[in-house]
Amino acid sequence: MTKDDEWKEEMEAFYRTDVAVPADLIVDGKLYKDVGLKYRGNSSYFSVNPDLKRSINLYLDHKNDGQKLLGYKTLNLLNANSDPTFMREVIYSHVARDYIPAFKGNFIKVVINGESWGIYSNIQQYNKDFLEDNFNTRGGVRWKIGAGKGGQGNLRYPGDKKEDYAGFQLRTDGADDAWKELQQFTKLLDETPVDQLAEKLNGRFNIDGALWSLALECVFQDEGYFTRGSDYNLYLDPDGRFQLLQHDGNEVMNIPGGPGMPSGLSGPKLEPFYNADNEDRPLMYKLFQVPHIKARYRHHLKTITEEWIDWEKIGPLVTGYSELISDEIEKDVRKHSSFEAFKKGQIETSSDGRRTKLGLKPFTIGRREFLLNHPEINLPAPKIASVNEIDGAKSNESIRIVAKTTGETKAKSVILWHADGFNEPYKMVAMHDDGKHGDGKAGDGEFGADIPAQLAGKKVRYYVEARSDGEEMTSDFYPARAEAKPLTFRVKAAKANDSALRINEVVAENKSTAKDPQGDFDDYIEIVNTSDSEVDLSGKFLTDSEKNPRKWKFPKGTKIAAGARLVIWADENGKAKDGLHTNFKLDKSGETIQLVDSDSAGNLILDSVEFAKLGTDKALRRVPDGSGDLREGKPSPGQANK
Repeated sequence: MTKDDEWKEEMEAFYRTDVAVPADLIVDGKLYKDVGLKYRGNSSYFSVNPDLKRSINLYLDHKNDGQKLLGYKTLNLLNANSDPTFMREVIYSHVARDYIPAFKGNFIKVVINGESWGIYSNIQQYNKDFLEDNFNTRGGVRWKIGAGKGGQGNLRYPGDKKEDYAGFQLRTDGADDAWKELQQFTKLLDETPVDQLAEKLNGRFNIDGALWSLALECVFQDEGYFTRGSDYNLYLDPDGRFQLLQHDGNEVMNIPGGPGMPSGLSGPKLEPFYNADNEDRPLMYKLFQVPHIKARYRHHLKTITEEWIDWEKIGPLVTGYSELISDEIEKDVRKHSSFEAFKKGQIETSSDGRRTKLGLKPFTIGRREFLLNHPEINLPAPKIASVNEIDGAKSNESIRIVAKTTGETKAKSVILWHADGFNEPYKMVAMHDDGKHGDGKAGDGEFGADIPAQLAGKKVRYYVEARSDGEEMTSDFYPARAEAKPLTFRVKAAKANDSALRINEVVAENKSTAKDPQGDFDDYIEIVNTSDSEVDLSGKFLTDSEKNPRKWKFPKGTKIAAGARLVIWADENGKAKDGLHTNFKLDKSGETIQLVDSDSAGNLILDSVEFAKLGTDKALRRVPDGSGDLREGKPSPGQANK
């Protein structure tokens, strides 16, 4: 509900300004007051009559900071301009999310001041909420590279001045100097010799993610970086690694048109290596000169085609969406095309007199046939039949990985890729078929290698690549989605054979037993040193989570004297200056507490205590002190248990 009846005129007047038109929003009966509305888009604005639906940004937090709808503060309501099926962008978002961090998409029925404006596609905003969903952070720097910027954002090194990077539209407040990162990256891409490119880029650029993104644009004939060298998003994560991301998908599954597009394209026949020889598309031009990167891209493109470009897969998606929105589309008097075009566009190719519009079904069938039979895609490649999956890896042990290869095309080299964290660059380990790495007999097609011992609690990601020999390298990956969906295992802390440090006493509901240095009755854990020597606790850990053994780290310089006891307050008060305070609290209904050794010592479990519900001001304690079994009794923090 807008605040006045002149909302359309106001939104036109404020188009491409910072001013939003105020309104109230009701979703499923719930009122969200003082939201803001703005027209958005380019062709979806200028080519549309004001009385028909235009794309709208809806800001939940326009006046009320923190106001969100289902966790999101901005809605992108898109008018499906030039897409009579209304589905293209939602389909593309659905598929892309299998391979890259991509926008969520759905459909929303919009009613303005009691009048239905029909169905809009709602595509997730490229903001901090998107980063949190996909990168587990709200930090980093975002850029949008809009269409038609004359090559200013194509990632070719433009120079050393800030104005040289005007094509990169900054979307992050307070990051005015981030253009220097773009300068360094584009210069690295431009000047690094081809034979050093993969190694030099690995920690600075997500190569595998970029190849998936380029392959998606090619497979779906999108108008983005692959064709235009623009109309994409770029993200620099807090670790200094660039991520190539999609901007939109409203023109997918059709014949690309406009600047940078191939001329004479009459159907779903965009070439898989289009722009590979174009120096103004440096990602393809430089990366595809590296044989194993080109082979990786080819594999990714083929994987997307085999997994998704099949009417048996796309068809049910189209049918489901059609059944969901069909009634509202038929009633919609603000749409840009007819209901007949909506139905026909799903299964037939048509023309509006200006431009041929590929039907979703003929595009899918034709694109699959074209790509899978293309002479640059349909090449013989090695085959990885299996890779062992890991369960129960220990922090003090290396992990043996074995891959079995088959097929007429033999693997010249097999590589184990692994990463020890989310969104971390992968490290490579050469695998061997010599009978000495758990790989069976020499020359039998089995390859083995070890992932070095990892820190406890780490979720390790891994996959295997097999590369062919010959003039044109080809590759296979297991799993097929490589870094998009690798195999994983969680590293568990191994138990120490013996330890002088013991968890001596636990109080999980402290109401009157003892106060911490800040004067609060907080839960606590007591540790005792049973040896006759001082022990340095620096770098050791306490945790209440077996999945996160390294949860709370003892500060540097923390020591416990021979025979002494040390009380650690479990109160989440990490800012307290006096005393030791963990970043977790104890669960009075019961849990497991572990004392874990330092990273350099292999994260061995030095002691572990499991307790059930304890009474108020009751302790689980060792009797005899420091060595006996655990039993419930009277607390004695800092003193011997009796």
